[in-house]
Amino acid sequence: MSTFLQEPVFLAEPIEKCLFDDGFDGFSCLIRSSPPAGNGFQLCWEGVLGMQLIDGKPDVSVSLFLYSRNHRLGMMNHTDGSYLEIVYEGSLENGGQWTTLEWLEDGFGEFLAYDSYGGQ
Repeated sequence: MSTFLQEPVFLAEPIEKCLFDDGFDGFSCLIRSSPPAGNGFQLCWEGVLGMQLIDGKPDVSVSLFLYSRNHRLGMMNHTDGSYLEIVYEGSLENGGQWTTLEWLEDGFGEFLAYDSYGGQ
């Protein structure tokens, strides 16, 4: 993921909180960029990295939220907010690649809690 985004990716929570305890095969964890710095746009991001098994095969993706000056960015026609969906295609064992799928509207309000970087 770090190579795809061309910058460091940091876990925003302990790895233990990323694993599911209820027997569900998969994980979900909050990742983020470095905090915003400087006087310009102060761009940064955070996202939810997740994996679940679908038909016995891992489905890995990241829902990424972009921020400028601690305000969440998105598509103008997405009144409920936007996020960038990035999907891993290929085999986890034999290699694959991250691909940008598309901007999606948060029509169900699933990601309202990510209104600002770090929940600030």
